[in-house]
Amino acid sequence: MAKIGLSERARVAAVRTRGLRRMAASRILNSGLLQWRGGTDVLRALEIVPPVLRSRDPSFWAECESGYFGLAGHVAHLNSRSPFDIVAPGPLFERELHGFAWLRHLEATGDVAAQKVARDWVLHWMRSRRDRVGISAEPAVRARRILSLLAHAPFLLDGAEPGDFDALGRGLSREISSLTRSWREAIEGRQRLLALTALAAANLVMSGRQRQLDGTLRALGLEIDRQILGDGGHVSRNPAVIMGLLLDWLPLKSCFDALNRQPPEAFLAAIPRMLTMLRVLKLGDGAIARFNGIGVSDSAELATLAAYDDRPLPDWGIAPISRYARLEAGSSIVVVDAGPPPPLMMSGDAHAGCLSFEMSARHKLLFVNTGAPAAANGDWRAIARATASHSTACLGEQSSARLVRHSGLERLLGAVPLQDPANVTAGLTAGDDGFIFEGSHDGYLARLGLIHHRHLRLNAQGTILAGIERLETKGGQGRLKRDVPFAVHFHLHPDTLATRTSRSGIEAITIALSDGQEWRFEAAGAALGIDESCSFAGHAGPRPAVQIVARGACAGVTEIRWSATLTHDPFARPVDFMRNPK
Repeated sequence: MAKIGLSERARVAAVRTRGLRRMAASRILNSGLLQWRGGTDVLRALEIVPPVLRSRDPSFWAECESGYFGLAGHVAHLNSRSPFDIVAPGPLFERELHGFAWLRHLEATGDVAAQKVARDWVLHWMRSRRDRVGISAEPAVRARRILSLLAHAPFLLDGAEPGDFDALGRGLSREISSLTRSWREAIEGRQRLLALTALAAANLVMSGRQRQLDGTLRALGLEIDRQILGDGGHVSRNPAVIMGLLLDWLPLKSCFDALNRQPPEAFLAAIPRMLTMLRVLKLGDGAIARFNGIGVSDSAELATLAAYDDRPLPDWGIAPISRYARLEAGSSIVVVDAGPPPPLMMSGDAHAGCLSFEMSARHKLLFVNTGAPAAANGDWRAIARATASHSTACLGEQSSARLVRHSGLERLLGAVPLQDPANVTAGLTAGDDGFIFEGSHDGYLARLGLIHHRHLRLNAQGTILAGIERLETKGGQGRLKRDVPFAVHFHLHPDTLATRTSRSGIEAITIALSDGQEWRFEAAGAALGIDESCSFAGHAGPRPAVQIVARGACAGVTEIRWSATLTHDPFARPVDFMRNPK
């Protein structure tokens, strides 16, 4: 495990000190003496209701009717009780429960009974003041709750009794007041952006709050400048953060447009950049490549976001700041992680997958990373973050990045951060014969004395992906004291089938895709094998899969050459030799 330096320790201490000061001030401000009151007036002040872009599942109500309540991969038994009166199966379940985002599923049913139950549960929560302590009081949870209440206010209020109407209004006003005072306590990164987004939405859609709106928008603009990179990526390098923010920001932008208000310039400029970055990371199946914390991505939500993006892809090849490379030719797409880990304070979700890649052929995935597990399968998280769970080279059975164990930092981030490799190089060239990617990293240099160089070439037809893995000492000279074992992993999508074959005495592996495509994988300079793997990025939890592994040992300089060639394409047009005799 790695240790952090003096500068990082000082920063952690400063963050903790600021947090303690904010907590003390928050307790005073939330004492009840300074609450913003007037429930009915609050709800009447709503000028517009933000739309909801997140996918909805009407079957959620059928489960509730049967006595089950499922969130974050856990299912709780209600036994005729409110979900707020049961013991939560875990903290992730509890965060989603108190965030009220599940209201969208009940509203999607159009069922009067679902509407009444939703109102009763929300009112029960508000009257019992569950917002004061614990997970429910976390700024990010409160922010999600405010956004949910604003978006589903008509659903909750239609047909409500006057007393219920006023109770809902008072509850919403308390939430906004509390978040106004506590948003700075939110964890740095996406949680702080979420808190400011909720405040901006509340102050925008409610009349008479222009003064509060101005201050919130200034803070939001500054935070966007800190977190959203110039190429549209997020400072954490986690594509899931971009998706989540866009699903909140596009509805907020529509409210600005409808009310003829001007959003912050940083907000307005960030959205198209972020949409473009998602397209850079998108593979042929429509999903986002599994890097640095992203697991399964909702196809309906991605399709919704794609409808807002009509700009052509940029021609930079490699995202200049986020450092992701895209190679696209014929019907094949390759996306490569070509960058170092994010800053330590933003690395809680980062993976040790430097120079790993994913590839799709037409609408099917071929080579993948195992992806981040869903919330309910958090026990797999450490394994999923390891280099061996990515399609890249792993040396000495170690990861190219190192976990940083620091109790204070882990409490702040809610996860174990990582660091290294410090030096990562990458370049992409395009020509008539296809794309060539060249990259290297020094993640193993200090521990094992080796640098990993990766060369990838995708031909112009998209039918051959060839690679060279070069392991060498610094400067390419000298012999190591002992041989270092290596394994170059090529994880396959669970829907593929890999079998050993032989042609002209050359051992190879045939990869059959579910649509009938067949690819032939060959390697030289290492022993080729088929091992078990696991895909963590799935709605149903981890799925068994297989991987191709090229193994060997490096004494100082080693080169492994490999290629994946399309040998059977069921979609290829047959040649008409009468018209094309040549």
